[in-house]
Amino acid sequence: MTARILVADGTATVRITLKVRLTAVCHDVVALGSGAQLMAQLDLGRPDLIILGDGLADGPAVAWCRRLAADPRTCDIPVLMLTGPDQRLAALQAGATATLDSNVDDQMLMARIRTILREVDLPQTVSGMAEAQSGFDHAQRPLISLIASHPSRALRWRQMLSDRMTCRFEVQDPDQALSAATAGRTADLYLIAADLRARGDGLRLLSELRSRPGSRDAGFVIAIAPDRAELASIALDLGAGDVMPDCLTTAQAAQAAAMSLQLLLSRKTRSDQRRADMDRQIRLAMIDPLTGLYNRRYALPRLAEIAQQAVAGGRHFAVFVVDLDHFKTVNDRHGHSAGDAVLSEMARRLREALGSEGLVARMGGEEFLGVLDDCPPHRAHPVGEALRRAVQDRPVALPNLSGGGLIPVTASVGLACGGPEDMDGGDQLGRLVMERADRALRSAKASGRNRVVSGHRERAA
Repeated sequence: MTARILVADGTATVRITLKVRLTAVCHDVVALGSGAQLMAQLDLGRPDLIILGDGLADGPAVAWCRRLAADPRTCDIPVLMLTGPDQRLAALQAGATATLDSNVDDQMLMARIRTILREVDLPQTVSGMAEAQSGFDHAQRPLISLIASHPSRALRWRQMLSDRMTCRFEVQDPDQALSAATAGRTADLYLIAADLRARGDGLRLLSELRSRPGSRDAGFVIAIAPDRAELASIALDLGAGDVMPDCLTTAQAAQAAAMSLQLLLSRKTRSDQRRADMDRQIRLAMIDPLTGLYNRRYALPRLAEIAQQAVAGGRHFAVFVVDLDHFKTVNDRHGHSAGDAVLSEMARRLREALGSEGLVARMGGEEFLGVLDDCPPHRAHPVGEALRRAVQDRPVALPNLSGGGLIPVTASVGLACGGPEDMDGGDQLGRLVMERADRALRSAKASGRNRVVSGHRERAA
């Protein structure tokens, strides 16, 4: 993706070099020499990323990073700080998203930027759909899986990190991690050594875990030995959220590692929330809010899929159009709350009668659609009768708001079947069979209601 990036560094050659390097890969870059210039540029438009270097003319980069993190207008803009290893902890404490050595090579710089921009490019939570989470809302503390070349190394990681993070830690080997992920027992974050049983196989484990449905949304950090620095950019491009030294020998190194892991856990929380919000929006778009059934928007494409799959497999499928009889009188006599109660109860009964293998949807008003795969004509009529009886056999209890009591309800059902003999229907086969069922419903209504009528395929003259 092309990103708008602000580069602020006090050394002209550094910021010009950075601008050239980033512009070469099609980013829109503005190079600045002071924090004041950076803040002025922010007023002109929001960037996707800020890169802060040393030697700014009007104060240390850490102070400007802290100011950006404290301002509600800029606190969610990712900041990459170029600094020395001894300043990494201070930069993270100031709110930096990530840090790199000032003398970083092109490959690592671009890999780190790509990693940050992947997060920026994720779909954002839609305002009003749900409240944002302010941290993990798990019943338990987040779980971090530690996978090192030897259990003693993983235990050392746990010792150095456990006093600095309110997390659970689990020491695993690669086989245990993969087996647990396959079984759905995944960690929130995996800290994996780049070299496990063989050189570079930690990166293969990263790829394996990211390819599995249960663990692909976890956070990943790769721990790299000092003489294997070339693996850092590869790890980031494979999907690691961060890299860190594999030896946590000092309190400062452990604290910096803990902060990096915590930042990644926080980003995972936001990503989880975004996914949950998107799933909720998708569900709202295809679910009828009154009955909880699928709506027309979902049902028609799904009917087309069922029809195509059935014909391709040499099977029949059945379509049932169910319409409640004299439903208008329910609303007229008892009020709309009574009508809503009837629709909700009928939805429950129809869903129960058709079973978990069938599709039931509310098409609008008092009309429902049922679809059943692998249902030949000789089976379809008894199913239609079961739907009709599910509506008729028990009266519906009205809410107290409507005066209470019980009212009888009946329904007319039109049904039609499609199958291999309808292959000429193509992509429209589902709709064609539904139209036959709809015509059969009109016949059921015209012939007295509360009955099932089957529609048949029109034959050429």
